[in-house]
Amino acid sequence: MEIKTKDENTLRKYLLGDMPPEQQEELELWLMSDGEAYDLLVAAEDDLIDDSLAGRLKGDEVTRFSKHFLAASERRRKLQFGRSFQRFVSSTEPGVTAERQAERKPSSFWAALGGFLEYRPIARYAISALILVIALGGAWSIFRIAALQRQLNSATTQLDEAGRERDEFRRQLDESQSVGERMRAQFQALEETITALKSSSAPQALLAFNLIPGISRSSSEIPKIAITANARLVQFSLTLLDDNYPSYGAALIDANGRELWRRDRLAATATREGKAVVLTVPAETLSNGDYSFRLSGIPDSQTPESIGSFYFRSVRQ
Repeated sequence: MEIKTKDENTLRKYLLGDMPPEQQEELELWLMSDGEAYDLLVAAEDDLIDDSLAGRLKGDEVTRFSKHFLAASERRRKLQFGRSFQRFVSSTEPGVTAERQAERKPSSFWAALGGFLEYRPIARYAISALILVIALGGAWSIFRIAALQRQLNSATTQLDEAGRERDEFRRQLDESQSVGERMRAQFQALEETITALKSSSAPQALLAFNLIPGISRSSSEIPKIAITANARLVQFSLTLLDDNYPSYGAALIDANGRELWRRDRLAATATREGKAVVLTVPAETLSNGDYSFRLSGIPDSQTPESIGSFYFRSVRQ
């Protein structure tokens, strides 16, 4: 048979030992498995003690209360405390008749405590002061938490600013590295030019030509480059219509579409005709025939973008 474990009468019978063994075992299993069971059991113990102090126990309940309930030392201490407190309250209320004391006899511990505070203004003031201190402490805690939150927000903002400054510094560093690489490429090309000039003991000459875009290979106006026998280097200026890239790349292509020579990371140079990409090619690379320079722009993404082709015809003399 299932028992009503949360019923007050059931707990009362259990505490007084007035319960069959099988129901007692079932109730104890509930007490061990339910988180609220202990609080309900303590409340039932308090009610039993209050009933004993008030003389509300009748017949067999008095015997069971004395022999079974009070077998636990903790319950005996609770009963002794309740009796002492009751005597204290009764003895400190001058002018109160026995009838009024009986009428005002507390029905529970908390009712007795309320009656005690009713005639103790100092105690009421002390409790009020304690409540005020707790309230002030709570307000101070809220203020402190708000201050800490503001500090946290400020620190987060500073971290965000530091992150943005770091990204800007990294961008500037990447730009500096790109400029440095272009300068190294130009310096390398200059060294190659100087080395080529020094490697020959014969009279040397540097030929310079200016090429413009927009001329096709089949055009009758294709520029003719006359290369003399003593020429070792040929300098070409590839005129730019717009200087929109930080660096450029140029490849020398013959009539069969083969790439004969190439330079990357070339910077635009100011000439009399405007901005141009200036490059120097060994004269021995060129023979009689048609050639072209395929020019491409190199943006910050480092992916070359085609600009156009500069056609010319080489004639050796």
